[in-house]
Amino acid sequence: MKTAKPFGDVNTATILVIGHDPRLQRGKAEAEFAFFFDYLTRPRPGSRPEAKKYDLAQAVVDYAGELAGREVALTELYVTNLCNQFLDHAPGSGTVLIPVILAQRGVEQIVQTVAAGQFKVIIPMAVQTFCHLCKQGFLDEESELVKDFVQAARPQPNKAEEGIYQQSGRAPFLAVCGHRFHHCGVPVVPVVHVKQWPLKPRMVRYTEPMERAQRQISQLV
Repeated sequence: MKTAKPFGDVNTATILVIGHDPRLQRGKAEAEFAFFFDYLTRPRPGSRPEAKKYDLAQAVVDYAGELAGREVALTELYVTNLCNQFLDHAPGSGTVLIPVILAQRGVEQIVQTVAAGQFKVIIPMAVQTFCHLCKQGFLDEESELVKDFVQAARPQPNKAEEGIYQQSGRAPFLAVCGHRFHHCGVPVVPVVHVKQWPLKPRMVRYTEPMERAQRQISQLV
C-alpha cells in the first residue's frame, strides 16, 4: 500500500504536527510527503491543481505560526500523519476510519520520532488522531479526563463497519482541545484540524479551547 513520507529534520525541528491520514477528503491527488510539504521548498506552482497542494502545506505552516504567536520557519516543523498509508475514501463525505493496526504502527513511528528529536511541543490535529494516541498509551497522563475522552471518542460501530469514523459521544474533543498533556515529558497540545481553521461559524464553541491552545503553545515555543 502506498504511503506518504513525514517531512522535516528531527535535528532542527522543535514542533511536531500530527495529522490524520494523507488521503484528501475530496480529490485523488496523492502526496509524496505529508500535507505536500515538499512543495514549500520550491516556488508556488502556476497551475491551479498544483497551487492548491502548495496552499495546503502553507496553511499548515501559517496555522503553526498562529498557534505559536510568531512566524515559524520550515526548519522548525516536523509534519507527519497518524496513518501515512493511503486509505480508501470513506463513503460520502465522512471521515475515513483509521484501522487499529495502522494506528498502532503510526504511534510506534511517532514515538521513535519524538525519541530521536528535541521537540518543544507535539500538536495532534483532530479527534480521531488524539483518540488513537490516548488509546495506545502515548500520553504520560492516565487521568479521568483522558479516559472519559477515549470512551466518548470511540467510533460508532455501525459507521465503523462502513469504514467511517464518527465519534460515539457528543463533541468529546471539546473537553481536551487546547489542554496540555505530555509524552515522555514533552508537552502535547491537541487542536482542531487545519481544514477547520480559521474556525467556521459551526465551530464557534471551539473558540475558548483554541485560545487556550494558542496560550499553551506560544509559551512553549
